[in-house]
Amino acid sequence: MSPSGPPMPPPATAPAHGSTLYVLLASIVAATSGLLFGFDIAVINGAILFLRQQFGLGEVETELAASSLLVGCVFGASFAGSLSDRFGRRRTLVISAVLFGLSAVGAALPRNLAEFVAARFAGGLAIGMASLLAPLYIAEVSPARIRGRLVSLNQMAIVSGILLAYLINWLLSYLGPESWRWMFASAVVPSLAFFIALFFVPESPRWLTEQGREKEALEVLTRVNGRQQALTELAQIREVIAEETGSLRELLQPGFRRALAIAVALAVLQQITGINTVLFYGSVIFQEQVGGRSET
Repeated sequence: MSPSGPPMPPPATAPAHGSTLYVLLASIVAATSGLLFGFDIAVINGAILFLRQQFGLGEVETELAASSLLVGCVFGASFAGSLSDRFGRRRTLVISAVLFGLSAVGAALPRNLAEFVAARFAGGLAIGMASLLAPLYIAEVSPARIRGRLVSLNQMAIVSGILLAYLINWLLSYLGPESWRWMFASAVVPSLAFFIALFFVPESPRWLTEQGREKEALEVLTRVNGRQQALTELAQIREVIAEETGSLRELLQPGFRRALAIAVALAVLQQITGINTVLFYGSVIFQEQVGGRSET
């Protein structure tokens, strides 16, 4: 619903200056989904050798076990936008946190390959949703002066999650053939922390404004930007919402074509390097090409 009428000014008791710490904490909470993103992608690397032994997987079955997460990512990213527009950024992130936790438990306790694939598919849904919503939420909550730096937290969290997964895999690999279960189960801890923390961060002021809840949006903006700047920010949000048509044609307008082309090129170049092969099958590559016994 589009807002109408001038926004009510914040109360005189509202802070004159915004709280950078408040914004930083909200951004860190959202970026935790990036940590889980990186962890869930990389944890299969250390577990895949044990999985092959446990379930007697062939080449095709191994690929299915590894790629089921990516299939979920496609669907999660496809539906995340519409879900967040309807239910809000924060609520949709809560759904992703639940899926992260369920996937961690499900991937740790499968009795066969089908159950494992289903659990990893659920994790892919969570990753797809979080990959879209985390940077979006951070951008909509952050003040313009530090928006770029805070959005980069999500990317830093992703690579940190990858590193954390490799370290956890290495530490748990010495537990024996069943160690792969603990590798996946370890993701329950950050998933639960992410779920709980989301109840202590604000909803996106952009989404609140779109829903006609300007009073709540102004409260968030006041805490972020201060009393006077909050009014300016709210007016800008209303103006942008009023000008949007919501069609794909907007992306092809002269002001967006170049940015779109660069974004697509960067995404393609990032994937065409083949880095995902190393992320998913690094342990298999080392075992088969280097020789010897590789646990992680």
